[in-house]
Amino acid sequence: MASKFQNRLVGTIVIVAIGVIVLPVLLDGNKKYNETEFAAIPLVPKSSDEYEIEPIAPINPKPLVTPSESAAQAMISEAISDSKAKLADSQSTQQQAKSKPVAKVEKPALEPEQSTKSNEKSKAPQGRAYVIQLGVLKNAAKVEEIIARLRLSGYQVYTEPSLPVNGQLTRIFIGPNASKEKLQSSLSELKDLTGLQGQIRSYKP
Repeated sequence: MASKFQNRLVGTIVIVAIGVIVLPVLLDGNKKYNETEFAAIPLVPKSSDEYEIEPIAPINPKPLVTPSESAAQAMISEAISDSKAKLADSQSTQQQAKSKPVAKVEKPALEPEQSTKSNEKSKAPQGRAYVIQLGVLKNAAKVEEIIARLRLSGYQVYTEPSLPVNGQLTRIFIGPNASKEKLQSSLSELKDLTGLQGQIRSYKP
């Protein structure tokens, strides 16, 4: 009895072991078979007759036309030269505008001196004339002060030399006048005005 039971037990164990080993192999083989079947069946039928797809032309954007470096440099240099020319023109016009007033100012400054000299020559009487030599001074500032005082009082004054120089003798004259008596009558007034005693002398132009 015991041997039969043992044989049965061993047989069942062997069967179970075979089943455990063989069944996974069988199952894996079925899976591979199914996968090959699925791969063989196409998912989407390819029918070139049903659908005709037109080829799409490639989109090529137009290249932007950009100036070359040489052209850009030429434009920049041209703009710079134009600006320099405008600046030079404006500076020349400013210089002309500045130089013209100076010329206008200088001319009137020279004209009074020439006019005074011409007036003195024109006022010199024809024939014999007389002057009052008021004094001889070395102080140029004092000479200018006396001349200004006499001219404010209405006297015709001139000096020798015509431009007083400090340290050099400068003679102050009143006149010329054709009337000696008129000059004599003004001696006292000139002394009160300047403090100098004048002397009447013949005028030598």
